[in-house]
Amino acid sequence: MRYTRFEWLVLTLGAAVIIGSMFLAPTEGLIYQEVIGQLLIVGVLVGAVHWGRDGGFLAAVAATLVYVVLRIPLMNEQGLSAPVLTMILTRVITYIVVGIVGGEICGRIKYVFARVEGNAMIDDTTSVYNARFVAAALKAAIGQYQRYQTPFAAAMLKLSPTLIVDLRPVRQRSLLRSVAAHIRNDVRLVDDVGHAGDGQFFLLFPQTPRAGAEIAADRVRCGVRDLVGAKEESVTVTVYALPEDAEALCALARDLDPAREGVSGDPCEIGYEGPERRQASAR
Repeated sequence: MRYTRFEWLVLTLGAAVIIGSMFLAPTEGLIYQEVIGQLLIVGVLVGAVHWGRDGGFLAAVAATLVYVVLRIPLMNEQGLSAPVLTMILTRVITYIVVGIVGGEICGRIKYVFARVEGNAMIDDTTSVYNARFVAAALKAAIGQYQRYQTPFAAAMLKLSPTLIVDLRPVRQRSLLRSVAAHIRNDVRLVDDVGHAGDGQFFLLFPQTPRAGAEIAADRVRCGVRDLVGAKEESVTVTVYALPEDAEALCALARDLDPAREGVSGDPCEIGYEGPERRQASAR
C-alpha cells in the first residue's frame, strides 16, 4: 500500500469517528466549546499523518492553545475547579497522544509497508529508502514532469567523512540511524527519505517548487548539524528542481543505480524534453 492511500484512509476514518462521536454524545450537555475541541482533534490528526511527529506536536500545541482560550469564560465563571481542570487535561492529553504518538507511528509505517511487501529498496543500516529507490524516484519524477509539468525538487544532504570514519562500525550505524530518523521526522510524510551510503542522504519533495525545497532542506541541514554537534561546513545540502536541473538529476540517478542505465522507457535515456525544448522543436 502506498503511504498516500494510507494517509487518506486514516484521515477519512479518523474524521468519521471523531465527528460521529459528537452525535452519539448527549445533545443536552453539548456546548460549542466541546464541539470545537472535538473538531480540533481532526486538525491534530492531519498534522500527525501528513507531517509526522514534529507536525503533530505543533498541531497539538496549537489545538491546546485554542481550546484553553475557548475555556477561559468557563474558568472565569467557575474557577479552576476539579471538573474544569479534568476536562482541560483530558483534551490536552488527547491532542498530545494523537499528535506526537500518532505522528511517530505514521513516520515509521510507510517504511514498514515497504519491508512487509518485501521491497528491496530499503536501506538496512538506516531503515529508510536506499540508492536504488532514490534513482527510480528521480527518473519517475522526470517522467511526470515531461508529461504533466508536475513540480518536483530533491535535496542531497552530505555528512563530512570526518564525522563518520573515526567511529567504530556500531557507532557509525547508530549515528546514521539517528540522522535518518531526524530527517524522516523533519519532513512531510509525503516526502521520501533515502540513504545512498557514506553519510549521503536524499530528500525527495513531490509537487514542490525550488523555493519550498530550499527552505525545507536548509531547516533539515541545521537540524542535522545540531543533532550531531558538527561544524557548519560538516553538513552540506544541495537542492535540485525541475525543469532546470533535469540533466543533473538524470546524472544523479545513473550514479545511484548504474545497473538500470539504458532500460527501455527511461526518461533519462530517451532525453529530457521539458516545455521549453518542446516549444523550440515545434518552431
